[in-house]
Order: sequence, then C-alpha cells, then structure tokens
Amino acid sequence: MTQHLDRPVTPMIDPSVDAVTTTPAGGTPQVQNPGWPPPGSPVTAEYPGHAASPGHAAYPGHPGHAAPAGTVPGVVAPEPPLNTLSWLSVVSAFIVSPVAILLGAIARRQIRRTGERGRGLATTGIALGIVFTLMGIISTILVLSMVTTVTYTPAAPAPAPVAAAPSPAAAPAASAPSPSSGSSTGQADLLSAYLDLVAANQTLNADFGSHTGDLAAMKQDLATYRAAVQTFRDKAAAADVPAAQRSQIDGTLVPAVDKVLADLDAIAGATGQKKLESAAGDFDTDNPAMVQAASTVIGG
Repeated sequence: MTQHLDRPVTPMIDPSVDAVTTTPAGGTPQVQNPGWPPPGSPVTAEYPGHAASPGHAAYPGHPGHAAPAGTVPGVVAPEPPLNTLSWLSVVSAFIVSPVAILLGAIARRQIRRTGERGRGLATTGIALGIVFTLMGIISTILVLSMVTTVTYTPAAPAPAPVAAAPSPAAAPAASAPSPSSGSSTGQADLLSAYLDLVAANQTLNADFGSHTGDLAAMKQDLATYRAAVQTFRDKAAAADVPAAQRSQIDGTLVPAVDKVLADLDAIAGATGQKKLESAAGDFDTDNPAMVQAASTVIGG
C-alpha cells in the first residue's frame, strides 16, 4: 500500500468539546479549541503550540525567573560566620560590665559592615553591661551612704568621768603610790586619754558629714581616728592605776580597743564591696562598745 504524503492530515479533535470561534478585527474567523492559550500569549511565544499546566510555573532558568544575583541554581549559600566580639560582650558583662558595652557596640558596627551573625548577642551584651554597671554604681553609693551615716555616740556623756575624779579621801593613797593602789597621775593620764578619744570620735562624725561622696577623704578620716584609738590604747595599757582597775583595763577595755583597730584596718584594706560592708558593720557595733567599756572602767 502506498501512502500519499502530500495529502493533508486532519487533526483529531474531540467532538464533545465545542470550539470557540473568534473573529479578528479585520480577517477571517478563527477556531480555537478550549484549553489552548490564545495566540501571541507569553507561553505560546516561548513554546509554540504548548501551554504551561495550570498551577505550575515555568521551568527553572526560564526568562523572568532568574536566580538571585551571586547564587548558583541548586546550591545553598553558606551561613555567615559568627562575630567574635558579639559573644565576648555577653561573657564580659558578668566580669567587667563596662567592657561589655564597648565590645557590643564594636560588634554591631562590624556586623553591619561584614554581614556576620551575632547582632542579637551584641545587643544582649550591651543590655547586660548597662544593667550590671548601674547595679554596681548603686551598690557603691549605698555602701558609702551607710558608712557616712554611721553614728559613733558614746553611751555616757563625756563629763561623766570628770565626776569620778579622785576625791580628797583618796589623797592618802596617792601620797604613797604602790603597784596595787595606783597613783593620781595614772588616773589623770587615763582620763585625759579618754577625753581625747571622745573628741576624736566627734571629729570623725563631723568630717564624715562634710566628706560625703569623697572616698579618699573618708579613708583619711578613718586613718586619723585609728591613730587616736591606738594612742588611747597605749596610754590605758601604761597607766598607773589600782589593781582592780588594771584588771578591768586588761580584761575588758584593751580587747574592745583591739576589735575597733582590727575593724578600721579591714575597712582600709577592703578590696571588694562585700568586705567593705562587713568591716563597716563590725565597726558600727564595736566602736560604741569600746567607748562604753572605757566609760565604765574610768568611771569606776
């Protein structure tokens, strides 16, 4: 059988689907099957005779769907590195909080320039640094305020020991001094040392009030008061007093004075906030106790 190639072949069309007849503005009516894209559409222009399936985009690489600049189709871009200063700022917030603020600011500037990760860490480090720095400042102010508001008031008024001065009845004993009876000179020296201690205490209160906020001046005030306490201890230990009074001085007064001296040394050598608070609290308790012990021993 011979096939006639020059014979036109009739395309197969589903007779159940009605054809859509369109009439161009100035030509012969055209028949278009339902579901085919209109002539001249972008799909038929790119792939003549074929239309993209409904709901599906064109193939990758199709014009109009180019990959973003700087990327290779099908290859995932690597994740940028983490900025070193960003996490260092968070760590340093718990050690030296002001440094955390500086590192966080530098890290944010580097991240804007390089595109690295860690912007959230840098912001966290700055926030923690600010919070911890403010807490440190407030704590320091509270400690200084506590030290400056401590009052060192003697339990008994200063003139009280004057009333306990040797009476004329004790004059015969003073005329014949002995290790057991003491002397009027020893009593006078002990009384003078006590009055000097009370005056130094009052001076410390006045100086603290005028030097509030000046840490160096406050430490100098404490150093001056310590010298006065040490002088009082030396004079009390060397005073020629009766045996009963000597027993009170050695057993009660001298230990009380030594506690105050230790407290003052602890305040001067404190290197941290907790140590300073502890030493100041001990001094607030021991100093009035020392003054009370001195008043009791000298007043009899």
